[in-house]
Amino acid sequence: MTTKIIIKFIIYFIGLVLPILAMLNCEGFHEGSMEVKTCLIDNDLIRGYASFYYGWITISSFMLFIPVIIYIIVIVKLAKNISNRF
Repeated sequence: MTTKIIIKFIIYFIGLVLPILAMLNCEGFHEGSMEVKTCLIDNDLIRGYASFYYGWITISSFMLFIPVIIYIIVIVKLAKNISNRF
């Protein structure tokens, strides 16, 4: 594996897979306070991370998921640009 592929893999993992894992780790999202209730691995950082992404998806659902699509495009462009520098 080349350095470009490894860098792309790391950026995709941090930007796309890690938020999903954090959201699967936590449950009991309250839309009013935009916070999760409990997490399996209970850490303030993971709880805040999951709350942010749950809130992001909740707000995006009222905007036809355009912010989520923009987020995915930014992650793909970021991975492409950073990996081309190496």
